[in-house]
This record gives sequence, C-alpha cells and structure tokens, in this order.
Amino acid sequence: MGASPLLVTYGTLMQAAGGFERLGVADQVSVVGACRFEGRLHDFGRFPGAVPGAGTVYGELVRLSDAQAWTGLDRYEGYDPDNEAASLFVRRRVSLTAPADQTAWVYWYNDDPGDAPRVPSGDWHASTRGGGPS
Repeated sequence: MGASPLLVTYGTLMQAAGGFERLGVADQVSVVGACRFEGRLHDFGRFPGAVPGAGTVYGELVRLSDAQAWTGLDRYEGYDPDNEAASLFVRRRVSLTAPADQTAWVYWYNDDPGDAPRVPSGDWHASTRGGGPS
C-alpha cells in the first residue's frame, strides 16, 4: 500500500470494544494513543459512523504491523476498494488535530447519516457509557 500504517479507530475497533481480537488481528495492531480529527460522529446503534464536517471526533490511533490486516479490516468495515459506491464505509487519509502533524487512515461512513443521532461529544464510547469525551 505504501502509505501510512496508522489507522484511527473511533468505535467498535477501539481497544475497549475488543474489535481487533474478534477479527483475529490483535497481534498485528499496536495502540499508539488517543487522537482526534475533524468530522461529525453519528450513532447507528450497533456502531458509529464519522462523516466529514465541522466538529471533532475522538478516537484511538493504532499502528498496523502487517499490511495484510487491511484485508480483514476493509471487509469488517464493509469497504470494497473496487466498488466504493456500494461500500458502507470508505477508507481515506485524514489530517489529525491531535497528535498534530500526523495523518492516518480513517473509515468514513459512506452515505448520508439521515436520522442517525449525532454524537455531540464526538466520543462514541463515552456517549454509550453516558459520559463526555475521554
């Protein structure tokens, strides 16, 4: 792929949710730390979805040690690079607001969020626990 092996997770793949373990790629991922990027976060019930726009999304920055992990992650996120129009999420590079001067991959929700409630705090895990940004 030749690009940054960094990925922002902001929902079911975050360490607290155990997504990498469920996918069997936990040994190919190391958590770098907390991060944030510009966007709007919506709650779709079982998972969140970020869309470009004004606001802040809080997440976790992870480093992939094996490029093969992308295949499983893309499948999990419903991303088909050969058919982006039909993909649930699309993978794009994003400039992070923290840590500054970093870019990483993020999975953007690939449709209009419609009636899905916005997560005003930008932190899906905190909102599902009833808290604010962490």
